[in-house]
Amino acid sequence: MRKLTVALTAATVYAVLATLVVCTTIAETVFLYPNYFHDIPASLEVGEAFTAVVSVGDVMRPLGMFLTLSAVLAVAAGAWTGRARGWLLASLVPFVSGMFLLSMLYLWPRWPILFEDRAMYTVDELHRTVAEIEVAHAVRIACGLLTAVSAVIAALRIYRDRVLLQAAQADYSSSPSVSR
Repeated sequence: MRKLTVALTAATVYAVLATLVVCTTIAETVFLYPNYFHDIPASLEVGEAFTAVVSVGDVMRPLGMFLTLSAVLAVAAGAWTGRARGWLLASLVPFVSGMFLLSMLYLWPRWPILFEDRAMYTVDELHRTVAEIEVAHAVRIACGLLTAVSAVIAALRIYRDRVLLQAAQADYSSSPSVSR
C-alpha cells in the first residue's frame, strides 16, 4: 500500500504540473503570440518592452525544470506498477522530444533573432523566423497535450490500483475465516 501511495503522489504531482505547463503554453500562445507577431518588426519592439521585467522564459524554464524533476520521480516511483508504467514511459517521449529538446535545440536559438539581434536581419528573415517558431510551437503544444494526458492516465491507473487494493484488504479483513 505504501508503494502505491508514493507512486500515486508522484504521478499526481507530475500530471498536475504537465497539465499546468501545457495550459500555460496555450495561454502564452493565445495572449502573447498575436501581440508579438502582428506587425513585425514594430510589434517585436512592443513585445520586448512588455516582457522587460518578467519574460516567458523566466517562468517557463523553472516550471519546465520542476516538470522534469517530477517526471523522473513519477517514473521512478511508478516503475513497478504494471498498469501505469507504460503510460508514464509514454508520457516521457513527447515530453523529452517535443517539449524539452524541441524548445532547447530549435526554439530557444530563434528567439534572439526576433528580439536581441533583430537589427541584423531583414523583415523577410524575421517573418520566416516567426513562421518557423509558430510551426514548432504547434508541435510543442501537441506534445504537451500528449504528455499531460498520458500523465493523467498514469495517475488514474495508480489510483485505481490503490482503490482495488484497499477494497481487497477490506474484504480480507472482514472475512469470517480470518482469525482474530
